[in-house]
This record gives sequence, structure tokens and C-alpha cells, in this order.
Amino acid sequence: MIKIIIADDHKIVREGLSALLSSVEEIEIIEEAPNGLILLHQLKTLQPDLILLDIGMPVMDGIQAAEKIKVEFPEVKILILTTYVEQAKIKKMLKIGVHGYLLKDSGKAGLLNAIKTITEGQNYYDQRVTDIVMNSYQPKKAATSTAIVLTKREKEIALLIAQGKSTKEIAQELFISPFTVDTHRKNIFSKLGISKVASLIRIVIEEGWLN
Repeated sequence: MIKIIIADDHKIVREGLSALLSSVEEIEIIEEAPNGLILLHQLKTLQPDLILLDIGMPVMDGIQAAEKIKVEFPEVKILILTTYVEQAKIKKMLKIGVHGYLLKDSGKAGLLNAIKTITEGQNYYDQRVTDIVMNSYQPKKAATSTAIVLTKREKEIALLIAQGKSTKEIAQELFISPFTVDTHRKNIFSKLGISKVASLIRIVIEEGWLN
């Protein structure tokens, strides 16, 4: 059972998400919060697997809440569910280390896919969010030393990860097993000395691997 807290300042959104997700057998909505401060108070006694976190909330917004949650409750997964597509907010959240960033118009299938992906241990970023981040960087004219660290296959998988592809999608596209993809993922992150997909996206763009 996936235990979820919904944090959004709009009651109608909280109730709508709760009704939507409560119909899914493996999901349990254990609490709702109208702002980050109340959410943090709830986390002192509750142990959710995942938080659906809006950004624009009063008292304490989603950015402030995410920063505190990562420090005080690092085991809890955070999925940003918002309408914000500003580069600055997206980059801030990726830097904090949230596990997913989804736009509210994604629909039920997109939301469930994001929840499933994150609770299985991977990150999930809306393709539009990934595109916004990638388009905000200017690639370097010449590749640096990281360009020769990865094998051809690792570089290929790194690019697909940066594009927001899941392990299953990468495995299907490259005709390899999900286990092999996960092994390459671990090697890629280890070789590049990174732990976040946001850092991988930056490297992919700066090295000009998209060209």
C-alpha cells in the first residue's frame, strides 16, 4: 500500500485528488494539508511513502517545505504537482532533490505513472519540465573530460535518462533488460560523481550530447 499526503492550498484540488487516488486499490490517502507548515507538523506523527506537493501555498510554500522535508524526513518521496513552469522554480526544486515534477494537467494516467515510478525508486519528470530545463542551458562548444568517461552505451542511456525516459522505456527502446539499464544507470552516476537527474541533465547539455 502506497501511503500519500496531499499538500495543496486549494480544498477542491485536495478533495479531487483524494477522490481520484482513493479509487486505486494500492493507494491510501492518509492526510491532506493546506500549506507546508501544517504538512511538516503532520510528518512528525505520520509516515507517508509519498507527498504530492504544490508550490504556491500560503504560510509556507512548496519550495520551503521541500527543503525542510529533505533534511528532516529524507526517507519521504516528494512529487511536485503544480501549474508552475518557470525555469527558476523548476531548477530550484531539482536542486533540492525532489523525486518528481508533474504538471497538474497531466491527467490520471500521468499521475499514477509518476507515483508508481517514484515509489519504485526512480525519479519522474514531466517531459515538458525536462524540455524547459534543457532549453535553459547553453551547450559548450567543446566537450570536456566527462565526455570520454562514459562508454558509448552509457552515454546513450544517460541521454535517454536526461530526456525523462523510465527504466522500462529505455529497456524497450534499446532491447535490453531493465536490470541492465539500472546497472548502467548506477555506473553512469558513479562515474560522473552525481546523485541527481538534474545534474545529469546539466552535464548532457553542457557536453553537447544533444547535438
